[in-house]
Amino acid sequence: MVERMPPGAFAPMPRRLWWLIVLRGLAAFLFGLVAIFWPGVSLAVLVTIIGIYALIDGALTTGLALRLPPEQGRRSLLLVTGISGLAIGLVSVLWPQVTITLLIYLLAAWLVLFGLVAIFHSFALKREFGPDWPVSKGGILLVVIGLLLVLFPNAVAVAATWVIGILALLLGGGLLAFAWRRHQRDSAVI
Repeated sequence: MVERMPPGAFAPMPRRLWWLIVLRGLAAFLFGLVAIFWPGVSLAVLVTIIGIYALIDGALTTGLALRLPPEQGRRSLLLVTGISGLAIGLVSVLWPQVTITLLIYLLAAWLVLFGLVAIFHSFALKREFGPDWPVSKGGILLVVIGLLLVLFPNAVAVAATWVIGILALLLGGGLLAFAWRRHQRDSAVI
């Protein structure tokens, strides 16, 4: 079957490269399972696992970027993503304690910032849609979790491990689904 691609559509992924995305998805999925089912693992071990995952993902992404044709627009973005994954992985494996402290405060800052943006956005919507529009309870929850993470980092560590694990499972599932769809589509496109 011959399928004509619409203008602006992504070019078919070279058939021999879809398995790299499958490997990325499997690595994320396995990391998510470890993070969820072994939450009592010390943060240093978790950061080392994150570092190993980042090294594997960075190497696979860099390999994928280097195998794409140079004229492909996404190549440079994939290359930057892969190299940054390699750098984060190396720092996480070589200096886990520094990475733990940095991750806790970066995560807390991100949660507070994201929560504040959600709250301010809900106020803007309340002005637009009237007094019945609710204030963002999710934004308030994100701010509270971010502040608790700064104030009580050890107490929130297990919950953060579960959240990271769930996010990794979602990422892995998304990558596997994407690889399957692209592989199926590329098999149909001549």
